[in-house]
Amino acid sequence: MSETTTATGTIESKSWDQTEYAEIDATAPKLATARGFDLYRGDLEGDADWQGLMFTNPDGSGTFDSLQRTRGTLGGRTGSFVLRLTGTFTATGDSRADWSVVPGSGTGELTGISGTGGYASSAGESTYTLVYSCP
Repeated sequence: MSETTTATGTIESKSWDQTEYAEIDATAPKLATARGFDLYRGDLEGDADWQGLMFTNPDGSGTFDSLQRTRGTLGGRTGSFVLRLTGTFTATGDSRADWSVVPGSGTGELTGISGTGGYASSAGESTYTLVYSCP
């Protein structure tokens, strides 16, 4: 049985590209695809490419779902894994998401990783938590 470990740290967004689709009119909620690149610091040292779907209300708040390939070193192990995120954002840009490691997505020394957690971003500061185990 694997020991469960909690990783924490910060996320820095390095790029963001968003494209709207299925537009109706200016008063309707917006649908968009988005993609980006983030840097992770703390117990997870690495980077991540992500792509997702966004729903934005006319007031600027909304929801998103995305997949993210995360590469780096976690708990002294090097490799990659995929996170599935579901989250919300406010009109002022604050956001939060819950995530889980996609089963079977671990590579290298992170093969077999499982876990859950999430992130919160407010006033330009983003922090994460990942409760994980590796065989």
